[in-house]
Amino acid sequence: MSNGKKGKDLLIGAVVGGLVGAAAALLFAPKSGRELRSDIAEGATVVSDKTVQLATTVSQKTQAAAKTVSTTTTDLVGKAKDTAASVVETVRSWKDSQSEDEVQDEIAASEAAEDLVIVGR
Repeated sequence: MSNGKKGKDLLIGAVVGGLVGAAAALLFAPKSGRELRSDIAEGATVVSDKTVQLATTVSQKTQAAAKTVSTTTTDLVGKAKDTAASVVETVRSWKDSQSEDEVQDEIAASEAAEDLVIVGR
């Protein structure tokens, strides 16, 4: 968001600076009223055109940045899902192996108990 705010501030500063500079140049130039009004109207048109161009450029760059962020976010979400699935599978296989080990331990314990019973008879 910081880059968007800087871009917006730059655009506002450029527009305001252009307006102030154009107005100062026109007002301090030694011209008749008709010439001055004509120059002011022309300057306003130029500033308006430049503002539209800058707004279009900022809009295009913002859309490109948003698309890049969206693509990167989608990739990261996919990687996170893959990693989570891998962790779940690892835990399940570990749990299954632990269960098999417990069954084997129980079988060994019952066989040992049977052997003790047979020896005790």
